[in-house]
Order: sequence, then C-alpha cells, then structure tokens
Amino acid sequence: MQKNNKAVLSLLTLLLTACGGGGDPEPVVASDVHTNVTEDTPPVTSSLVSHQCFRDSWVAGTTELCLGTLTYYDYIYDDYGADSGLVSMTPSLLNILNRGGNAGVPVANTPGLLSPAAGDQRYPEGLENTADLVRLSLAIKQNRLLITAELNTMFNPDDAILGIAIDSDPHSVTGGGHWGRIDVRSDGWDQVFFTDVGDPETNIMSLNLPVPEGEQWRIQAAIAKADGTVMNVAFRGTDEEASADGAVNQALPASGNFWEDRQASVLAGGDISEFGAAVTVEDLRRRVTRIAEAPTGFQQRVYTSNYSLGEGIAIPGITGRDGGGFFCGQSFNYLGKYQPYGVYVPDGIETAQSSPGLMVVMHGCEANHASQINQPNMQRQFGDELGRILVTPLGRGPYGFYTGISERDVLDVMADIEGVYDIDPDKVFASGYSMGGFGALHMATHYPDRFAGMVGWVAHTGDLMNRPSVQPLVDELLDPALESLLRPVLASILGSIADPQVGTENVIDYLANLQHVPSAYLYAAADELVPIHESLAVAQRLALAEEVDYHFYLHPLAEHLTLLMLDEWGKEAQLSADWRRVTTPNRVSYLFDPRFNYPDLGIVHDRAYWISDLRARNASQALVDLSAAGCGGQKRSFATGTDQGATPLPWAGSYRHVQTETQLAPALTLSGVLTNVASAALDLAPICFEGMAVHYDIDSDGPATLALSDDRIVELVAGKNQGIF
Repeated sequence: MQKNNKAVLSLLTLLLTACGGGGDPEPVVASDVHTNVTEDTPPVTSSLVSHQCFRDSWVAGTTELCLGTLTYYDYIYDDYGADSGLVSMTPSLLNILNRGGNAGVPVANTPGLLSPAAGDQRYPEGLENTADLVRLSLAIKQNRLLITAELNTMFNPDDAILGIAIDSDPHSVTGGGHWGRIDVRSDGWDQVFFTDVGDPETNIMSLNLPVPEGEQWRIQAAIAKADGTVMNVAFRGTDEEASADGAVNQALPASGNFWEDRQASVLAGGDISEFGAAVTVEDLRRRVTRIAEAPTGFQQRVYTSNYSLGEGIAIPGITGRDGGGFFCGQSFNYLGKYQPYGVYVPDGIETAQSSPGLMVVMHGCEANHASQINQPNMQRQFGDELGRILVTPLGRGPYGFYTGISERDVLDVMADIEGVYDIDPDKVFASGYSMGGFGALHMATHYPDRFAGMVGWVAHTGDLMNRPSVQPLVDELLDPALESLLRPVLASILGSIADPQVGTENVIDYLANLQHVPSAYLYAAADELVPIHESLAVAQRLALAEEVDYHFYLHPLAEHLTLLMLDEWGKEAQLSADWRRVTTPNRVSYLFDPRFNYPDLGIVHDRAYWISDLRARNASQALVDLSAAGCGGQKRSFATGTDQGATPLPWAGSYRHVQTETQLAPALTLSGVLTNVASAALDLAPICFEGMAVHYDIDSDGPATLALSDDRIVELVAGKNQGIF
C-alpha cells in the first residue's frame, strides 16, 4: 500500500511539472521595491479612520472614502490563499480534503465537513488565521502617506507580511511584475512596500511613507504568511463569491463557503491585477467623503461583538457545556470579536412601499454562514417573492447549536441587520436546517414575542433519543432500557446531541411556547442523521400541544440532505407568507429553565410578551401560564386534519391551523397557573389593567411574588390564590 502511494505521488509530480506546476517565482521587473520602510519612521499604532467615519459593522468588500481616509473593509475568515485545483502537490491532495478539521482530517484548513474553503493553503500549527485582513486604511498626514492594516489575529509581531503596491501613473503597461518578497504579481505598479512587523496588542501593521508621485494612484494590498505565501488580498469588492451550495459545488475546485472563491482562483494564477482601488491624491488632501452605497444580492456582513473566546480559529473547537463528541457535539471554532454572517438582500427592498421582513436561516451542523441562502430558489422564494432579507449567522462555527455564545451571535446578527435596515418587527421569522432547525426551535420557543413564525427543515429535536410514546406498558419497559444501555454508548460517541444536560435543552419539551408563533416542520423518513423516531415524536407532541398552529410534513423518499439539494421551498414559503407577529396575546404560556441561561453573555430566558423578570424557585423547568382579559382579546378555533402533496417530493402531512377568531369582551380578571415560579413582573398597560382593580385567580405550587408595573405587589402562597389587586 505504501509503495502504491509513492507511485501515485511520483506520477502526480510528473503531471504537475509537465503542466507548469511548481518552480521558482518569476523575477522582479524594473520597478522600485522597498522592504520594511518603516524602520526609521514611527509606526502607526491606531486606526487612521476618524471616529465620525469608523464602522463597527460593514458589508464585506466595501471601499469608501471618508474625511480623506480611504478604507477597505474586508471579509472575515477568508484567508485561505490559492486554490490548488482538484489535484495538487500541496498537503491537500484533493480539493475535498481541505475540510473536516474537527473530525481530525490532518490536511484540513476548515473545521466543518460541509463548509469548505476555495483556497487550500494552511498555516503552521498554532498560527491559524494570522494573515486575515480586517480593514486597510490610508491617509496623507503632514505630507506622509500613512497606511494601517488591522488583522483579525496576531499572536507575534512577525506572524505576517503586509505588501502594498502603488501604481502612480495612469499607464498599467508600465512597471508591474512579481512583487518579490511575497509570491504574487500584478500589472502596472511603480512601487511596492512591505512590513513584517505588527503590534499584537492592537493587531495593526503600518507603513509610514513619503507621499508617492502622481495625481491618481491605484492601490493594491495583500497579506502573506511569514514565508511569503499570500493568504488574503484586499480590494475585492462586495461581489466576492461563496458558491459551495447544497449540490455539486460542494466538491468542485474554487468553490467555498467563505467568500473567497475569486481570491482563490486569482491566487492560483499568481496574478492579482484585477483587485485594486483607485484614489485621487487631491481627495485625500482635501479630506473628501464618498460613502459606498449598500449593495443588494448575496453578500457577507461583519459586526463587532462584545464577546470573544480569544483570537483566531480553534480546530478542534472549544467545547460547550455538555462536552463535544465525535459527531456534531457542541463546540465553537471562530473565536474573535469580528464575526461575519451571510445576507441576501432582494433588489428594490429599499424603495418598496412596505418595510422588509427578516428571516434568520440557521445553518446545519458541519455547514456555515453561506449555506442555504446561497441557493437561487431559497433567495427567490423566501427573499424576492416575500420581501424578506435573509441572514445566516455563523454561530461561532459548524457546531454551535445556537445556545451560549452561538445564541449570542444570532441575537447580535438580528440587532445588527435591524440597525441597518428598517425591518418590520412584525415580519421576523426563525428558520433553520438540521442543527439550524434546532436553533430555529430554540429561538422561537425562548423568544416567542420576537417572531412571526418558525420553519424547521429536518430539525434536530434536542435529544437523539426522543421518540413517540407508544402505550404505557411498552414505554415503561422501553424507557429504562434505552436510558441505561443505549444512551451511554451514544453519548460517548456523539456528545451533547445524545445526552443534553445544561448546554442545549431538549427543545421538544418547549413546543407549547409556540401558542402564538405558527410553525412548519419538514422531515425526511429516510433520514440517517435525524431518524424518523425524532420526527414522529415532534408530530405527536404537536398534536398534543393546545392552541399551537402548525403544519407537519413527512417526505418518505427523502434523506437528510435531500431538501437542501433540491433547493425547492415553495410550500413552506407560501404557508408563511401571511404570518405576522402577535404582540399582546391575552394568554401567555411560557416554559423556561434557568440552567440554560448564560448570564455572562447577557442571555437570560426570563420574559415573554407582557411577563418579564421570571425567576424559578429551583434550578429546573418552570412554567408560567396566565390569561389576562383586560383588553378582551381573541378566542381562536382551529381546524385539524391531514393532507398530502408531491412537491418537491411526495409528502404526507398533519396540521392545526387557526380557523376563526372571536372577539372576547373585556374583563378585569387574571387567572392561571404557576409551577416552580418564584417571581415575575407584569406589564399592565398592554393588557389594559393599568390603574384598575383586578380580580385574580391563580394556582401556584409554592410561594411566588408578582411585581406589577404600577409598583403594586401581589404575594402568592402554595395552592389557590384569589383576591383583588
């Protein structure tokens, strides 16, 4: 076997040599090359961008001029260098082997199996992500040209090399050539400058130069590893590609999920001439402002998080509370404060008569923030036709499961996009595929007052052991055997998905929280990852959940990735078209568990609608179920049944949908049940109780305190509580 491998490698070497692979870089042509020109000049240790212009959130690939400073805002975690093609003599012999680092693939440069990079280059161990550009700025100050490059990760001053090429005349045919110190070439440049020194405290590399000649410059920039291998190129524009979809592009060369497809292709040829930015020297001197317009279509946005786990990329990741596991156990790979997310913005969204909706599309295990929303029918059917902006959080990696810092990422992405666009808060939706389906369920059940609806495709239910109840005798025999024999084995292999404890909840228990959030569930009967017993358990729980509007679809001929590969979402898109957020229901039923809070990340599940500051007496599940008739409200009746269809594959379904809504007469009554609730706050204005004498009838299993928004306090005891407040 070893001899065969050597023979194959010898043949590959011969083929690559015949095709021009390998060899020394071409010599530098007759242009000026300067290295480490900052040795006798003070370094720039902070950003050149003034506070009026500084962006902590941006569309990746944007170049703009603000108060005389030209700034390029780059993509994040896009530093994978050149694509080596399907076959190469780099450590990545096949394009499909550059993924799966969390699973132990030794030549991988990304952690997930379904989130490849187009580029195939790797870092020395322990220096991952150290040539990842965040932003590049240049300005003229006191007749010097100052340039700063902020990197995403810097452990040591000499981790990376910054190269800047300047074409100071209008003739691209003059000058140019190989850059010399770093392994790229480009046309037209007259001078190229380098520095290999940075400040690990600020992650800034800088150049302090005499102002070059010429009235208009074309600037190019690249970041290389210390050995000169270029990993990241600036000025690529907002239309960089991330084309690895749910089909064949997952395996093709130069197709990735990190918005670096064009970069990888260009670096494979060694010529980065197409990437650059033109600037007029007079604009720099006169402090001109020319802000970039917001693009539409598929793009990456970046925001600055208040929370980080360190710098760079961890492969394998930092495990969650319940530990990792060989397959899809919770862990976090992308550690830094700059976090990217995928966005699809339909054309005309800014000029539409109504505000756009927002759909959070959470990716599955092994995938990332380009997944699903980089597919044309997803963009058309949920984005263009329904007037929704689609966003996919990275979630700190392929295994975040949308709790902890991954949940923080979802909340921060929502806040970021809502700060940029005039999102209609009544048209915000949670959705996701596989692990992302769990995320959609988690977000919708724990923040029901924020969402108009939820769609889950082959959604993990929170526990691989979830199954439908059969009948009492069978359950009594089966449950102990499964818990004592099967769960320990699965937990040792799969970690948190087979043994959820305090990292991720068994979200199937929380479906009743969706009383005012309509939902759709699409499952595959031949699913090898979310087995049919999980999907049937969901169907059974939904049938038992009172007043939950839902549609359940089971596709007998589909396996786990079938729906993603088909890219056909018509029936669920049409179902969700008229969903709108309920803001002030007369009944709130909310199950919560303080064990799944992350207070250090600002994550506390303690509110729903007009009830807030919920506290449990014990660290376990608690339930508040209160009805307030002060505003009257609606009494809903439901239609239930089964149906079937053939799009995109044959399916059988069950549903409960609101059929009629009857107006209720207002009444000054508050009634319901508290289980394991120590205290809660009630906002009286939305339920028309402000300043009113209200009769209450509440059953509690222990002492509890209700704090009313008009400063009145109601003390409850164990048992039935009746009175007037």
